[in-house]
Amino acid sequence: MKYWNSTLNNMTEYIPGEQPANVEEYMKLNSNENPFPPSKLVIEAIKNAADEKLRFYPDPLSGQLREAFAKANNLKVENIFAGNGSDEIFTLIFRGFIEHNGVAAFPYPSYSLYYTMAEAHGIQYERINLVKPFDVDFDNFLMKKYNLVIVANPNNPTGVGCNIEEIRKFLKKFKGLLVVDEAYVDFYGESAIDLTSEFDNVIVTRSFSKSYSLAGLRVGLAVAHKDIIQGLFRLKDSYNINRISEAGAIAAIKDSRSFMYNIGMLVNNKEYLESQLKLLGFDLIPSKANFVFVTHPAMRAKQIYEELKKKKILIRYFEGPIQSDYIRITVGTMMQIKTVIAEISAIVKA
Repeated sequence: MKYWNSTLNNMTEYIPGEQPANVEEYMKLNSNENPFPPSKLVIEAIKNAADEKLRFYPDPLSGQLREAFAKANNLKVENIFAGNGSDEIFTLIFRGFIEHNGVAAFPYPSYSLYYTMAEAHGIQYERINLVKPFDVDFDNFLMKKYNLVIVANPNNPTGVGCNIEEIRKFLKKFKGLLVVDEAYVDFYGESAIDLTSEFDNVIVTRSFSKSYSLAGLRVGLAVAHKDIIQGLFRLKDSYNINRISEAGAIAAIKDSRSFMYNIGMLVNNKEYLESQLKLLGFDLIPSKANFVFVTHPAMRAKQIYEELKKKKILIRYFEGPIQSDYIRITVGTMMQIKTVIAEISAIVKA
């Protein structure tokens, strides 16, 4: 393009899950969105925040949100940063926490936005293949001098979680900056967040998009040593969290009863989905997220994806040397699960 620089011309575009304009006509199981709505308390808080005070700028430090999360997780406010979704936090990390001649490393396959962001900031990076069955071997990230490593716990698209003791052992040897992306950790726990009090070179990110049903608000958090948090504040846009988003996120944290109920429902639905897919002959990767990553020995993954799309059921298919054998299905409501299982059964039998 005429005014694009060389970085923009050469980078790989990140392609999110399909978002059709007539989305209400589809069963959308492709973006790992929560099938259950935000709680009534969250909706009420959002409505109350949409008042005459919208003429004022929001709190640039998102103080009340950080305080709420700190209280709920036994943390200090000085160790928490609030961002416009986890994506903004990743952008700031690439912008200010690795030199342009540094080298980053990410697992493969994993969240492809990591690769896109590295390219967008002109950062050299390497992909480190996961080991069977899709586990992170942290020793492979010590083979070279990497300045920045990002791992997802659990990983996307596989759903496999990281062993916290393995992360701790890695941090004792690693001299660069480790980012642990915990967008899906709430579904089964096993968070690395406590490691931020032991090590000054780890950032743990959280998202309100999945477990809190607030993908539309765009709120994410980072937990790290106070020096890193200060750096993130220096880099961010002036008012990166709006009043309505902050109000909704605070209410979501405080409404722990609704949160735990939805988590329990999702876990139950996921385990039912897994059991039904096994009966249809699918091989499952053990998932600790709100999605499953599966392959069928007699069916091409792309064919299943295309046949379901004809029925206006959206799941996720990824091109790639490893992931193209698999489909990723977001856990939906029980009614959605029974519908998609019936359609997949028809496809397999046909």
